[in-house]
Amino acid sequence: PAMIAFTAHAGGFACQSRDTAKFAGQSREAIMATTQGSWVELLIWEGEASQVAVCCFIIFCLVWTFNKLYFRRRSERFRHLQVRDPRKGHWWSSSDFINKPTYCSVCEEPFVKGSFCDSCLVCTHERCMGAADERIACKALVLTRSKSMRHHFVKGNLPLCSSCARCGRACAVEPRLCDIHCVWCQRTWHEGCVGDVSESDCDLGRYATMILPPYCVMVKMEGWRGQRRLVVDSLSDPGITDWSPLLVLSNPSSGEKVGDHLLSAFRNLLNPAQVISLAEVSAESALDLCRLEGDHQWRVIVCGGDGTIAWILSAIDKAQLKIRPVLGIVPLGTGNDLARVLGWGSGYDNEDITEVLDNLQTAKVVLLDRWRVNIDHSRFMGLRRPSKRLVMNNYFGIGCDACVTLNFHNRRERMPSLFTNRVINKAVFFGYGSKEVLAHSCKDLQKRLEVELDGVQVELPELEGVVVLNINSWGAGVPVWGDGGGENGLGPCRLVERIFHVRLAVADCIFCSIDDGLVEVFGVYSSLHIARLQVSLADPHRLGQARTVRITLKSGWAPVHVDGEPWEQSPGTITISHFNQTTVLEKQDVGVRESATTSK
Repeated sequence: PAMIAFTAHAGGFACQSRDTAKFAGQSREAIMATTQGSWVELLIWEGEASQVAVCCFIIFCLVWTFNKLYFRRRSERFRHLQVRDPRKGHWWSSSDFINKPTYCSVCEEPFVKGSFCDSCLVCTHERCMGAADERIACKALVLTRSKSMRHHFVKGNLPLCSSCARCGRACAVEPRLCDIHCVWCQRTWHEGCVGDVSESDCDLGRYATMILPPYCVMVKMEGWRGQRRLVVDSLSDPGITDWSPLLVLSNPSSGEKVGDHLLSAFRNLLNPAQVISLAEVSAESALDLCRLEGDHQWRVIVCGGDGTIAWILSAIDKAQLKIRPVLGIVPLGTGNDLARVLGWGSGYDNEDITEVLDNLQTAKVVLLDRWRVNIDHSRFMGLRRPSKRLVMNNYFGIGCDACVTLNFHNRRERMPSLFTNRVINKAVFFGYGSKEVLAHSCKDLQKRLEVELDGVQVELPELEGVVVLNINSWGAGVPVWGDGGGENGLGPCRLVERIFHVRLAVADCIFCSIDDGLVEVFGVYSSLHIARLQVSLADPHRLGQARTVRITLKSGWAPVHVDGEPWEQSPGTITISHFNQTTVLEKQDVGVRESATTSK
Protein backbone atom coordinates (compact mmCIF):
# COMPACT_ATOMS: atom_id res chain seq x y z
CA PRO A 1 0.00 0.00 0.00
CA ALA A 2 1.01 3.59 -0.71
CA MET A 3 1.03 6.10 2.16
CA ILE A 4 1.51 9.90 2.30
CA ALA A 5 4.45 11.05 4.38
CA PHE A 6 5.10 14.67 5.38
CA THR A 7 8.69 15.77 5.77
CA ALA A 8 10.15 19.09 6.78
CA HIS A 9 11.88 20.64 3.78
CA ALA A 10 13.39 24.14 3.22
CA GLY A 11 11.71 25.63 6.27
CA GLY A 12 8.29 24.29 5.31
CA PHE A 13 6.38 21.08 4.81
CA ALA A 14 6.56 19.18 1.53
CA CYS A 15 4.22 16.34 0.66
CA GLN A 16 5.55 13.37 -1.26
CA SER A 17 4.24 9.88 -2.00
CA ARG A 18 6.31 6.78 -1.63
CA ASP A 19 5.81 3.05 -1.21
CA THR A 20 6.38 2.14 2.40
CA ALA A 21 7.90 -1.28 2.25
CA LYS A 22 8.09 -1.61 6.00
CA PHE A 23 4.26 -1.68 6.21
CA ALA A 24 3.90 -4.19 3.38
CA GLY A 25 2.19 -7.39 4.46
CA GLN A 26 1.29 -6.09 7.90
CA SER A 27 -2.23 -6.00 9.22
CA ARG A 28 -4.11 -2.80 10.04
CA GLU A 29 -3.65 -3.43 13.75
CA ALA A 30 0.10 -3.81 13.29
CA ILE A 31 0.30 -0.57 11.35
CA MET A 32 -1.71 1.25 14.06
CA ALA A 33 0.59 -0.13 16.74
CA THR A 34 3.67 0.98 14.81
CA THR A 35 2.41 4.55 14.24
CA GLN A 36 0.75 5.01 17.62
CA GLY A 37 1.64 8.33 19.24
CA SER A 38 3.01 9.82 16.01
CA TRP A 39 1.40 12.46 13.74
CA VAL A 40 0.84 9.82 11.05
CA GLU A 41 -1.97 8.46 13.22
CA LEU A 42 -4.02 11.58 12.48
CA LEU A 43 -4.08 10.74 8.76
CA ILE A 44 -5.73 7.37 9.25
CA TRP A 45 -9.49 7.70 8.94
CA GLU A 46 -11.36 5.87 11.70
CA GLY A 47 -14.75 7.62 11.33
CA GLU A 48 -14.66 8.86 14.90
CA ALA A 49 -16.77 11.76 16.08
CA SER A 50 -13.71 13.96 16.65
CA GLN A 51 -12.49 13.40 13.08
CA VAL A 52 -15.95 14.21 11.67
CA ALA A 53 -16.10 17.40 13.75
CA VAL A 54 -12.65 18.51 12.59
CA CYS A 55 -13.54 17.88 8.93
CA CYS A 56 -16.80 19.82 9.26
CA PHE A 57 -14.97 22.70 10.90
CA ILE A 58 -12.37 22.81 8.11
CA ILE A 59 -15.08 22.73 5.42
CA PHE A 60 -17.00 25.51 7.21
CA CYS A 61 -13.88 27.70 7.39
CA LEU A 62 -13.16 27.20 3.69
CA VAL A 63 -16.73 28.02 2.65
CA TRP A 64 -16.81 31.10 4.91
CA THR A 65 -13.48 32.35 3.53
CA PHE A 66 -14.49 31.92 -0.12
CA ASN A 67 -17.84 33.56 0.58
CA LYS A 68 -16.17 36.61 2.15
CA LEU A 69 -13.70 36.93 -0.70
CA TYR A 70 -16.47 36.64 -3.29
CA PHE A 71 -18.67 39.31 -1.77
CA ARG A 72 -15.72 41.62 -1.15
CA ARG A 73 -14.74 41.31 -4.79
CA ARG A 74 -18.35 41.83 -5.83
CA SER A 75 -18.75 44.96 -3.67
CA GLU A 76 -15.53 46.43 -5.09
CA ARG A 77 -16.70 45.70 -8.61
CA PHE A 78 -20.08 47.36 -8.12
CA ARG A 79 -18.75 50.27 -6.08
CA HIS A 80 -18.27 52.44 -9.16
CA LEU A 81 -21.23 54.35 -10.55
CA GLN A 82 -22.79 52.76 -13.60
CA VAL A 83 -23.90 55.10 -16.38
CA ARG A 84 -25.95 54.48 -19.48
CA ASP A 85 -24.13 54.31 -22.80
CA PRO A 86 -25.54 57.19 -24.93
CA ARG A 87 -24.45 55.38 -28.08
CA LYS A 88 -27.33 52.97 -27.51
CA GLY A 89 -29.90 55.69 -28.16
CA HIS A 90 -32.05 58.15 -26.24
CA TRP A 91 -33.64 57.91 -22.77
CA TRP A 92 -37.20 57.49 -24.02
CA SER A 93 -40.21 58.19 -21.84
CA SER A 94 -43.76 57.71 -23.10
CA SER A 95 -46.57 60.19 -22.61
CA ASP A 96 -50.27 59.62 -23.29
CA PHE A 97 -50.96 63.34 -23.47
CA ILE A 98 -48.61 66.28 -24.07
CA ASN A 99 -50.11 69.55 -22.87
CA LYS A 100 -48.34 71.90 -25.28
CA PRO A 101 -47.90 72.06 -29.08
CA THR A 102 -45.31 69.39 -29.94
CA TYR A 103 -43.85 68.27 -33.25
CA CYS A 104 -42.01 65.10 -34.14
CA SER A 105 -38.25 65.69 -34.46
CA VAL A 106 -38.06 63.17 -37.32
CA CYS A 107 -41.15 63.64 -39.53
CA GLU A 108 -41.98 67.13 -38.15
CA GLU A 109 -45.69 66.31 -37.81
CA PRO A 110 -47.67 67.44 -34.73
CA PHE A 111 -48.80 64.90 -32.13
CA VAL A 112 -50.30 64.71 -28.65
CA LYS A 113 -49.25 61.14 -27.80
CA GLY A 114 -45.70 59.92 -28.22
CA SER A 115 -42.29 59.68 -26.63
CA PHE A 116 -39.61 62.14 -25.60
CA CYS A 117 -36.00 61.85 -24.43
CA ASP A 118 -35.66 63.14 -20.89
CA SER A 119 -32.00 64.09 -21.51
CA CYS A 120 -32.23 66.20 -24.68
CA LEU A 121 -36.04 66.57 -25.11
CA VAL A 122 -36.12 65.08 -28.61
CA CYS A 123 -39.81 64.29 -29.26
CA THR A 124 -41.11 61.66 -31.69
CA HIS A 125 -44.00 59.45 -32.59
CA GLU A 126 -43.55 55.90 -31.40
CA ARG A 127 -43.01 54.79 -35.00
CA CYS A 128 -40.14 57.30 -35.40
CA MET A 129 -38.16 56.33 -32.31
CA GLY A 130 -35.76 54.04 -34.20
CA ALA A 131 -35.07 56.71 -36.81
CA ALA A 132 -34.42 59.29 -34.07
CA ASP A 133 -31.87 56.99 -32.42
CA GLU A 134 -30.01 56.73 -35.73
CA ARG A 135 -30.20 60.35 -36.95
CA ILE A 136 -30.21 62.52 -33.82
CA ALA A 137 -27.42 62.30 -31.24
CA CYS A 138 -28.39 62.27 -27.58
CA LYS A 139 -26.83 64.38 -24.86
CA ALA A 140 -23.22 63.27 -24.41
CA LEU A 141 -22.21 61.99 -20.99
CA VAL A 142 -18.51 61.81 -21.88
CA LEU A 143 -16.24 63.76 -24.24
CA THR A 144 -12.72 62.37 -24.05
CA ARG A 145 -9.56 64.19 -25.14
CA SER A 146 -11.18 67.60 -24.93
CA LYS A 147 -11.07 70.58 -22.59
CA SER A 148 -14.21 72.26 -23.94
CA MET A 149 -17.24 71.43 -26.06
CA ARG A 150 -19.43 72.94 -28.74
CA HIS A 151 -23.13 73.65 -28.45
CA HIS A 152 -25.43 70.66 -28.82
CA PHE A 153 -28.40 71.89 -30.86
CA VAL A 154 -31.86 70.34 -30.98
CA LYS A 155 -34.45 71.71 -33.38
CA GLY A 156 -37.95 72.78 -32.32
CA ASN A 157 -40.22 72.14 -29.32
CA LEU A 158 -38.69 75.05 -27.41
CA PRO A 159 -39.82 76.06 -23.93
CA LEU A 160 -42.75 78.45 -23.86
CA CYS A 161 -41.94 82.19 -23.94
CA SER A 162 -38.43 81.55 -25.31
CA SER A 163 -36.49 84.45 -26.81
CA CYS A 164 -33.55 84.51 -29.20
CA ALA A 165 -30.15 84.87 -27.49
CA ARG A 166 -28.95 87.10 -30.39
CA CYS A 167 -31.83 89.34 -31.49
CA GLY A 168 -34.02 89.12 -28.38
CA ARG A 169 -37.26 88.45 -30.28
CA ALA A 170 -39.62 85.58 -29.41
CA CYS A 171 -38.81 82.11 -30.72
CA ALA A 172 -41.08 79.25 -31.84
CA VAL A 173 -43.93 81.56 -32.88
CA GLU A 174 -44.77 79.58 -36.04
CA PRO A 175 -46.96 76.44 -35.92
CA ARG A 176 -44.20 74.08 -37.07
CA LEU A 177 -40.91 72.55 -35.96
CA CYS A 178 -38.70 75.64 -36.00
CA ASP A 179 -35.78 77.36 -34.25
CA ILE A 180 -33.17 75.60 -32.09
CA HIS A 181 -31.86 75.41 -28.54
CA CYS A 182 -28.73 74.07 -26.86
CA VAL A 183 -29.34 71.20 -24.44
CA TRP A 184 -26.45 72.32 -22.21
CA CYS A 185 -26.69 76.10 -21.84
CA GLN A 186 -30.48 76.13 -22.55
CA ARG A 187 -30.19 79.18 -24.84
CA THR A 188 -32.47 79.47 -27.87
CA TRP A 189 -31.90 81.00 -31.29
CA HIS A 190 -33.80 81.61 -34.49
CA GLU A 191 -32.56 79.41 -37.28
CA GLY A 192 -31.39 82.52 -39.14
CA CYS A 193 -29.60 83.93 -36.09
CA VAL A 194 -27.36 80.97 -35.34
CA GLY A 195 -24.56 82.05 -37.66
CA ASP A 196 -21.13 81.32 -36.19
CA VAL A 197 -22.61 80.32 -32.81
CA SER A 198 -22.46 76.69 -33.92
CA GLU A 199 -18.66 76.97 -34.14
CA SER A 200 -18.21 78.54 -30.68
CA ASP A 201 -17.72 76.78 -27.36
CA CYS A 202 -20.65 76.28 -24.96
CA ASP A 203 -20.20 77.89 -21.53
CA LEU A 204 -22.96 75.69 -19.96
CA GLY A 205 -25.16 78.72 -19.22
CA ARG A 206 -26.27 80.08 -15.87
CA TYR A 207 -25.99 76.69 -14.14
CA ALA A 208 -22.35 76.12 -15.13
CA THR A 209 -21.22 75.92 -11.48
CA MET A 210 -23.67 73.04 -10.92
CA ILE A 211 -23.08 70.97 -14.06
CA LEU A 212 -20.57 68.15 -14.40
CA PRO A 213 -19.15 68.87 -17.92
CA PRO A 214 -18.86 65.78 -20.11
CA TYR A 215 -15.24 66.60 -20.99
CA CYS A 216 -14.34 66.05 -17.30
CA VAL A 217 -15.69 62.49 -17.17
CA MET A 218 -13.70 59.35 -17.98
CA VAL A 219 -15.46 55.99 -18.20
CA LYS A 220 -14.44 52.38 -18.58
CA MET A 221 -16.02 48.98 -19.16
CA GLU A 222 -15.90 46.48 -16.32
CA GLY A 223 -17.39 43.09 -15.55
CA TRP A 224 -17.36 39.64 -17.09
CA ARG A 225 -18.54 38.68 -20.53
CA GLY A 226 -22.28 39.13 -20.82
CA GLN A 227 -22.36 41.36 -17.72
CA ARG A 228 -20.10 44.19 -18.82
CA ARG A 229 -21.20 47.67 -17.89
CA LEU A 230 -20.06 51.26 -18.36
CA VAL A 231 -18.86 52.93 -15.13
CA VAL A 232 -17.30 56.26 -14.24
CA ASP A 233 -13.55 55.77 -13.84
CA SER A 234 -12.28 59.28 -13.02
CA LEU A 235 -13.22 62.96 -12.96
CA SER A 236 -11.10 66.04 -13.62
CA ASP A 237 -11.34 69.69 -12.63
CA PRO A 238 -13.17 71.72 -15.35
CA GLY A 239 -11.55 74.98 -14.27
CA ILE A 240 -14.89 76.75 -13.68
CA THR A 241 -14.84 79.49 -11.04
CA ASP A 242 -16.77 78.58 -7.84
CA TRP A 243 -17.55 75.14 -9.29
CA SER A 244 -19.63 73.10 -6.83
CA PRO A 245 -21.40 70.35 -8.79
CA LEU A 246 -24.75 68.82 -7.92
CA LEU A 247 -25.43 65.16 -7.28
CA VAL A 248 -29.17 64.57 -7.53
CA LEU A 249 -30.48 61.45 -5.73
CA SER A 250 -34.18 60.76 -6.16
CA ASN A 251 -36.31 58.15 -4.42
CA PRO A 252 -39.18 57.33 -6.83
CA SER A 253 -41.22 55.66 -4.05
CA SER A 254 -41.36 58.71 -1.77
CA GLY A 255 -44.58 60.62 -1.15
CA GLU A 256 -46.63 61.16 -4.30
CA LYS A 257 -44.16 59.18 -6.44
CA VAL A 258 -43.07 62.17 -8.54
CA GLY A 259 -39.44 61.11 -8.35
CA ASP A 260 -39.39 59.95 -11.98
CA HIS A 261 -40.67 63.35 -13.13
CA LEU A 262 -37.88 65.09 -11.19
CA LEU A 263 -35.27 62.73 -12.63
CA SER A 264 -36.37 63.63 -16.15
CA ALA A 265 -36.39 67.37 -15.43
CA PHE A 266 -32.94 67.36 -13.79
CA ARG A 267 -31.42 65.24 -16.60
CA ASN A 268 -32.60 67.82 -19.10
CA LEU A 269 -30.70 70.63 -17.33
CA LEU A 270 -27.67 68.75 -15.93
CA ASN A 271 -25.37 65.95 -17.01
CA PRO A 272 -27.44 62.72 -16.81
CA ALA A 273 -24.47 61.06 -15.08
CA GLN A 274 -25.05 63.25 -12.00
CA VAL A 275 -28.79 62.50 -11.78
CA ILE A 276 -29.41 59.12 -10.15
CA SER A 277 -32.44 57.05 -9.23
CA LEU A 278 -32.05 55.31 -5.88
CA ALA A 279 -34.29 52.53 -7.20
CA GLU A 280 -31.55 51.56 -9.68
CA VAL A 281 -28.26 52.57 -8.01
CA SER A 282 -27.24 52.33 -4.37
CA ALA A 283 -26.41 55.49 -2.45
CA GLU A 284 -22.86 54.21 -1.84
CA SER A 285 -22.23 53.82 -5.59
CA ALA A 286 -23.72 57.25 -6.30
CA LEU A 287 -21.42 58.92 -3.77
CA ASP A 288 -18.45 57.49 -5.65
CA LEU A 289 -18.62 60.65 -7.81
CA CYS A 290 -17.82 62.74 -4.72
CA ARG A 291 -14.81 60.53 -4.05
CA LEU A 292 -13.49 60.72 -7.62
CA GLU A 293 -13.49 64.54 -7.54
CA GLY A 294 -12.64 65.19 -3.92
CA ASP A 295 -11.07 68.64 -4.26
CA HIS A 296 -14.40 70.44 -4.58
CA GLN A 297 -17.42 70.41 -2.30
CA TRP A 298 -20.38 68.66 -3.88
CA ARG A 299 -23.99 69.55 -3.23
CA VAL A 300 -26.04 66.37 -2.77
CA ILE A 301 -29.71 67.09 -3.54
CA VAL A 302 -32.05 64.50 -2.02
CA CYS A 303 -35.48 64.20 -3.63
CA GLY A 304 -37.41 62.28 -0.97
CA GLY A 305 -38.76 62.31 2.56
CA ASP A 306 -37.13 62.34 5.98
CA GLY A 307 -36.36 58.62 5.76
CA THR A 308 -34.49 59.06 2.47
CA ILE A 309 -32.52 61.97 3.95
CA ALA A 310 -31.46 59.85 6.94
CA TRP A 311 -30.41 57.06 4.55
CA ILE A 312 -28.21 59.40 2.47
CA LEU A 313 -26.62 61.01 5.54
CA SER A 314 -25.69 57.57 6.87
CA ALA A 315 -24.20 56.67 3.48
CA ILE A 316 -22.13 59.88 3.56
CA ASP A 317 -20.82 58.91 7.03
CA LYS A 318 -19.73 55.50 5.72
CA ALA A 319 -18.13 56.96 2.58
CA GLN A 320 -15.60 58.99 4.64
CA LEU A 321 -15.12 61.55 1.87
CA LYS A 322 -12.24 64.01 1.79
CA ILE A 323 -14.64 66.99 1.76
CA ARG A 324 -18.07 66.32 3.22
CA PRO A 325 -20.80 67.35 0.73
CA VAL A 326 -23.58 69.81 1.53
CA LEU A 327 -27.09 68.36 1.62
CA GLY A 328 -30.04 70.02 -0.14
CA ILE A 329 -33.66 68.85 -0.12
CA VAL A 330 -36.53 68.60 -2.57
CA PRO A 331 -39.31 67.40 -0.21
CA LEU A 332 -41.32 64.44 -1.54
CA GLY A 333 -42.30 62.68 1.69
CA THR A 334 -45.37 62.89 3.93
CA GLY A 335 -44.05 64.86 6.93
CA ASN A 336 -40.97 66.60 5.49
CA ASP A 337 -40.15 68.14 8.88
CA LEU A 338 -36.48 68.81 8.14
CA ALA A 339 -37.38 70.44 4.82
CA ARG A 340 -39.87 72.71 6.62
CA VAL A 341 -37.24 73.86 9.13
CA LEU A 342 -34.73 74.60 6.34
CA GLY A 343 -37.29 76.57 4.34
CA TRP A 344 -37.89 74.12 1.46
CA GLY A 345 -41.59 73.83 2.24
CA SER A 346 -44.02 71.09 3.15
CA GLY A 347 -43.76 69.33 -0.21
CA TYR A 348 -42.91 69.65 -3.87
CA ASP A 349 -45.75 71.40 -5.72
CA ASN A 350 -44.67 70.77 -9.33
CA GLU A 351 -42.70 74.00 -9.46
CA ASP A 352 -40.36 74.58 -12.38
CA ILE A 353 -36.97 72.91 -11.96
CA THR A 354 -35.20 76.12 -12.97
CA GLU A 355 -36.72 77.75 -9.88
CA VAL A 356 -35.44 74.88 -7.73
CA LEU A 357 -31.93 75.32 -9.15
CA ASP A 358 -32.09 79.09 -8.60
CA ASN A 359 -33.00 78.49 -4.95
CA LEU A 360 -30.12 76.03 -4.57
CA GLN A 361 -27.66 78.54 -6.02
CA THR A 362 -28.52 81.17 -3.41
CA ALA A 363 -29.11 78.80 -0.47
CA LYS A 364 -27.18 79.33 2.76
CA VAL A 365 -24.95 76.62 4.24
CA VAL A 366 -25.85 75.89 7.89
CA LEU A 367 -24.94 73.21 10.42
CA LEU A 368 -27.28 70.47 11.62
CA ASP A 369 -26.73 68.49 14.83
CA ARG A 370 -26.98 64.72 14.56
CA TRP A 371 -27.46 62.39 17.52
CA ARG A 372 -26.41 58.85 18.36
CA VAL A 373 -29.16 56.58 19.71
CA ASN A 374 -27.75 53.63 21.68
CA ILE A 375 -30.22 50.93 22.68
CA ASP A 376 -29.10 48.40 25.31
CA HIS A 377 -31.61 45.61 25.94
CA SER A 378 -32.31 44.18 29.36
CA ARG A 379 -31.48 40.56 30.10
CA PHE A 380 -34.15 37.95 29.49
CA MET A 381 -33.67 34.49 31.00
CA GLY A 382 -30.03 35.37 31.57
CA LEU A 383 -29.45 36.36 27.93
CA ARG A 384 -29.01 39.85 26.48
CA ARG A 385 -29.84 40.80 22.90
CA PRO A 386 -27.14 42.67 20.91
CA SER A 387 -27.13 46.44 21.32
CA LYS A 388 -28.61 48.61 18.60
CA ARG A 389 -26.97 51.77 17.22
CA LEU A 390 -28.89 54.40 15.24
CA VAL A 391 -28.48 58.03 14.21
CA MET A 392 -31.22 60.61 14.79
CA ASN A 393 -31.58 63.71 12.61
CA ASN A 394 -35.09 64.98 13.44
CA TYR A 395 -36.68 63.38 16.49
CA PHE A 396 -37.14 60.30 18.63
CA GLY A 397 -40.48 59.18 20.04
CA ILE A 398 -41.77 56.52 22.39
CA GLY A 399 -45.44 55.97 23.17
CA CYS A 400 -48.65 56.95 21.41
CA ASP A 401 -47.09 58.94 18.52
CA ALA A 402 -44.77 56.00 17.75
CA CYS A 403 -47.79 53.65 17.93
CA VAL A 404 -49.58 55.61 15.18
CA THR A 405 -46.39 55.67 13.10
CA LEU A 406 -45.92 51.91 13.57
CA ASN A 407 -49.47 51.12 12.48
CA PHE A 408 -49.07 53.33 9.41
CA HIS A 409 -45.74 51.71 8.56
CA ASN A 410 -47.14 48.17 8.83
CA ARG A 411 -50.10 49.04 6.62
CA ARG A 412 -47.86 50.62 3.99
CA GLU A 413 -45.64 47.55 3.97
CA ARG A 414 -48.65 45.34 3.31
CA MET A 415 -50.31 47.61 0.71
CA PRO A 416 -47.66 49.86 -0.88
CA SER A 417 -49.81 50.63 -3.94
CA LEU A 418 -52.34 52.46 -1.77
CA PHE A 419 -49.86 55.05 -0.44
CA THR A 420 -49.12 57.06 -3.59
CA ASN A 421 -50.47 60.44 -2.52
CA ARG A 422 -49.56 62.78 0.31
CA VAL A 423 -53.23 63.48 1.06
CA ILE A 424 -54.00 59.75 1.31
CA ASN A 425 -51.02 59.23 3.60
CA LYS A 426 -52.17 61.96 5.96
CA ALA A 427 -55.73 60.59 5.90
CA VAL A 428 -54.44 57.17 6.96
CA PHE A 429 -52.39 58.81 9.71
CA PHE A 430 -55.53 60.61 10.88
CA GLY A 431 -57.44 57.31 10.93
CA TYR A 432 -54.88 55.53 13.07
CA GLY A 433 -54.61 58.58 15.32
CA SER A 434 -58.38 58.57 15.86
CA LYS A 435 -58.23 54.86 16.67
CA GLU A 436 -55.51 55.53 19.26
CA VAL A 437 -57.72 58.18 20.91
CA LEU A 438 -60.14 55.41 21.84
CA ALA A 439 -57.64 52.58 22.40
CA HIS A 440 -55.17 54.32 24.77
CA SER A 441 -52.67 51.54 24.09
CA CYS A 442 -49.87 53.47 25.87
CA LYS A 443 -51.82 54.47 28.95
CA ASP A 444 -49.78 54.96 32.16
CA LEU A 445 -46.54 54.95 30.20
CA GLN A 446 -44.92 57.10 32.90
CA LYS A 447 -45.08 54.12 35.29
CA ARG A 448 -42.83 52.12 32.99
CA LEU A 449 -40.41 54.91 32.03
CA GLU A 450 -37.54 56.76 33.66
CA VAL A 451 -36.22 59.88 31.90
CA GLU A 452 -32.86 61.47 32.79
CA LEU A 453 -31.66 64.77 31.31
CA ASP A 454 -27.90 65.25 31.71
CA GLY A 455 -27.92 62.74 34.56
CA VAL A 456 -30.86 64.32 36.45
CA GLN A 457 -34.04 62.24 36.66
CA VAL A 458 -37.20 64.08 35.61
CA GLU A 459 -40.51 63.52 37.37
CA LEU A 460 -43.14 62.51 34.81
CA PRO A 461 -46.86 63.32 35.01
CA GLU A 462 -49.50 61.03 33.48
CA LEU A 463 -48.23 60.66 29.92
CA GLU A 464 -48.73 58.44 26.91
CA GLY A 465 -45.67 59.55 24.99
CA VAL A 466 -42.24 61.19 25.24
CA VAL A 467 -40.56 62.95 22.31
CA VAL A 468 -36.94 64.08 21.92
CA LEU A 469 -36.55 66.89 19.36
CA ASN A 470 -33.54 68.01 17.36
CA ILE A 471 -35.47 70.38 15.07
CA ASN A 472 -38.43 72.62 15.81
CA SER A 473 -40.87 70.73 13.60
CA TRP A 474 -42.70 67.57 14.62
CA GLY A 475 -45.68 65.65 13.32
CA ALA A 476 -45.69 67.26 9.84
CA GLY A 477 -44.96 70.84 10.79
CA VAL A 478 -45.94 71.41 14.44
CA PRO A 479 -43.53 73.94 16.10
CA VAL A 480 -43.79 72.56 19.63
CA TRP A 481 -40.88 74.45 21.21
CA GLY A 482 -41.40 78.08 20.22
CA ASP A 483 -39.74 79.87 17.32
CA GLY A 484 -35.99 79.99 16.89
CA GLY A 485 -34.21 83.20 16.16
CA GLY A 486 -31.14 85.26 16.74
CA GLU A 487 -27.78 85.34 15.06
CA ASN A 488 -26.75 82.17 13.19
CA GLY A 489 -30.13 80.62 13.95
CA LEU A 490 -29.53 80.56 17.72
CA GLY A 491 -32.37 81.44 20.04
CA PRO A 492 -31.88 84.17 22.65
CA CYS A 493 -31.52 81.63 25.46
CA ARG A 494 -28.62 79.92 23.67
CA LEU A 495 -26.86 83.26 23.16
CA VAL A 496 -27.27 84.11 26.86
CA GLU A 497 -25.88 80.70 27.88
CA ARG A 498 -22.86 80.98 25.61
CA ILE A 499 -22.02 84.56 26.59
CA PHE A 500 -22.51 84.32 30.36
CA HIS A 501 -21.78 80.57 30.78
CA VAL A 502 -25.01 79.89 32.65
CA ARG A 503 -27.75 77.29 32.30
CA LEU A 504 -31.28 78.67 31.99
CA ALA A 505 -34.34 76.90 33.36
CA VAL A 506 -36.86 75.30 31.02
CA ALA A 507 -39.44 77.97 31.76
CA ASP A 508 -36.98 80.69 30.75
CA CYS A 509 -35.73 78.96 27.59
CA ILE A 510 -38.42 78.17 25.04
CA PHE A 511 -36.31 78.50 21.89
CA CYS A 512 -34.45 75.77 20.06
CA SER A 513 -31.88 75.61 17.31
CA ILE A 514 -30.62 72.93 14.94
CA ASP A 515 -26.95 73.52 15.79
CA ASP A 516 -26.87 74.30 19.54
CA GLY A 517 -25.77 70.84 20.71
CA LEU A 518 -29.01 70.40 22.68
CA VAL A 519 -32.17 68.37 22.24
CA GLU A 520 -35.61 69.35 23.52
CA VAL A 521 -37.70 66.80 25.44
CA PHE A 522 -41.45 67.03 25.92
CA GLY A 523 -44.37 64.75 26.74
CA VAL A 524 -47.82 64.26 25.25
CA TYR A 525 -50.83 63.24 27.33
CA SER A 526 -52.69 61.27 24.65
CA SER A 527 -53.35 60.96 20.95
CA LEU A 528 -56.08 63.58 21.37
CA HIS A 529 -53.46 65.90 22.82
CA ILE A 530 -51.42 65.40 19.63
CA ALA A 531 -54.45 66.34 17.54
CA ARG A 532 -54.87 69.53 19.57
CA LEU A 533 -51.21 70.35 19.09
CA GLN A 534 -51.70 70.02 15.33
CA VAL A 535 -54.27 72.85 15.34
CA SER A 536 -52.51 75.00 18.00
CA LEU A 537 -55.17 74.41 20.68
CA ALA A 538 -52.76 73.01 23.27
CA ASP A 539 -49.16 73.17 24.43
CA PRO A 540 -46.79 70.25 25.00
CA HIS A 541 -45.57 69.31 28.45
CA ARG A 542 -41.97 70.53 28.23
CA LEU A 543 -39.55 68.42 30.24
CA GLY A 544 -36.35 70.28 29.42
CA GLN A 545 -33.30 70.59 27.18
CA ALA A 546 -30.20 68.44 27.50
CA ARG A 547 -27.00 67.28 25.88
CA THR A 548 -27.57 63.67 26.91
CA VAL A 549 -30.94 61.95 27.36
CA ARG A 550 -31.35 58.56 29.01
CA ILE A 551 -34.70 56.76 28.80
CA THR A 552 -35.22 53.48 30.63
CA LEU A 553 -38.13 51.21 29.73
CA LYS A 554 -38.51 49.12 32.88
CA SER A 555 -41.19 46.63 31.80
CA GLY A 556 -43.35 45.64 28.87
CA TRP A 557 -43.00 46.47 25.20
CA ALA A 558 -43.49 49.96 23.79
CA PRO A 559 -43.63 51.39 20.26
CA VAL A 560 -40.57 53.51 19.37
CA HIS A 561 -39.51 55.42 16.29
CA VAL A 562 -36.48 57.38 15.09
CA ASP A 563 -37.16 59.85 12.27
CA GLY A 564 -40.35 58.00 11.38
CA GLU A 565 -38.79 54.49 11.29
CA PRO A 566 -40.78 52.53 13.95
CA TRP A 567 -40.40 49.24 15.80
CA GLU A 568 -41.53 47.50 19.00
CA GLN A 569 -39.00 48.02 21.80
CA SER A 570 -38.42 45.52 24.60
CA PRO A 571 -37.30 46.61 28.09
CA GLY A 572 -33.94 48.32 28.04
CA THR A 573 -32.08 51.61 28.17
CA ILE A 574 -32.04 54.19 25.36
CA THR A 575 -29.26 56.78 25.46
CA ILE A 576 -29.26 59.77 23.11
CA SER A 577 -25.98 61.71 22.85
CA HIS A 578 -24.37 64.07 20.34
CA PHE A 579 -22.88 62.32 17.31
CA ASN A 580 -21.64 64.97 14.83
CA GLN A 581 -22.68 67.95 12.74
CA THR A 582 -23.36 67.98 9.02
CA THR A 583 -23.76 70.83 6.53
CA VAL A 584 -27.16 71.42 4.93
CA LEU A 585 -28.63 74.05 2.61
CA GLU A 586 -31.16 76.51 4.00
CA LYS A 587 -33.41 78.26 1.50
CA GLN A 588 -33.21 82.04 1.46
CA ASP A 589 -36.30 84.25 1.25
CA VAL A 590 -37.36 85.95 -1.97
CA GLY A 591 -35.73 89.29 -1.15
CA VAL A 592 -32.32 87.74 -0.44
CA ARG A 593 -32.52 85.57 -3.56
CA GLU A 594 -33.42 88.49 -5.83
CA SER A 595 -30.63 90.69 -4.44
CA ALA A 596 -28.11 87.87 -4.93
CA THR A 597 -29.26 87.36 -8.52
CA THR A 598 -29.02 91.11 -9.20
CA SER A 599 -25.47 91.28 -7.84
CA LYS A 600 -24.43 88.43 -10.11
